[in-house]
Amino acid sequence: MSTSPTSHRPLMQLTREVEQTEAEIARLEAERSAIATDVRKAARRLRYLHLAQSIRRPAAQFNLWPFAVMLVGPTIIGIVCLILINLITGSYPLSFFAFLLGTIAGVGLFASIVYHPADTVLPAAVGEAESQSKLAHARLKEKIERLTESKSRLQKLLDERRDQIASGKLQKAALLQRNWKQMRGTEWEDFVVEVCRTLGAKAERTGQVGDANLVIDFGNRRAAVVTEGDEGQNVSSDTIRRAIAAQKDAGCDACAVIINRRFTGAAQDFARRNGCAAIGAAEFPDFAMGKVSI
Repeated sequence: MSTSPTSHRPLMQLTREVEQTEAEIARLEAERSAIATDVRKAARRLRYLHLAQSIRRPAAQFNLWPFAVMLVGPTIIGIVCLILINLITGSYPLSFFAFLLGTIAGVGLFASIVYHPADTVLPAAVGEAESQSKLAHARLKEKIERLTESKSRLQKLLDERRDQIASGKLQKAALLQRNWKQMRGTEWEDFVVEVCRTLGAKAERTGQVGDANLVIDFGNRRAAVVTEGDEGQNVSSDTIRRAIAAQKDAGCDACAVIINRRFTGAAQDFARRNGCAAIGAAEFPDFAMGKVSI
């Protein structure tokens, strides 16, 4: 059993919610990326401090341990560089140069590990780094949860909008199965109101304010609309003038004439030149299906 369209949120509202949720997801993605960078920095800082703790630990039993580290560590790095460059190039001068560069780099690296931060503040630095790492991970987890929730909400909105569009197509097609070309007066006006509401717009009867009998609110714009049912003749430019005047009187953004017969050629040309939507028998099916907008 199909659900009445009045039980659904308007399609335009769904579209706005989709756009807002997509913008929220983009913002959360940017925030997640920034926090992930903080997490990586905190993790690197913590690993460095733990490495410093591990390397310095023997110093409690061996006073000369820092000097041994400064001697052996850079030498090992230099030897590794020498072997790698020799395997790659087979050049002894380049290998010796790589040994020197590796040793110098090793001196800087191990000097930092052994002396920075100082032994007196290293335990506090480790504790602070662990706290920062836990906080960064907690913020990342919270952001990922919010992002997952937003993506789930977006998918539900997209599914709802897709279902509503599919349902709307059936409703619009059913409307066009009615004998709309033979409708007159109030019957035609009621039918146009029904079509506009199916399209997700609000339709108000104006009581002929400024010669328009309807004001259609599409959310981002309002249109003054003149409707005329089958009177057995084509519609002239005078009806277009009524709609244009009604647009000004009702303070609308656009105007239209919706009929179930044809316009004269002069009326169509006049409507194009004055920005009035002329929707006749040939254009009305596309209008009802949402392919033609006012």
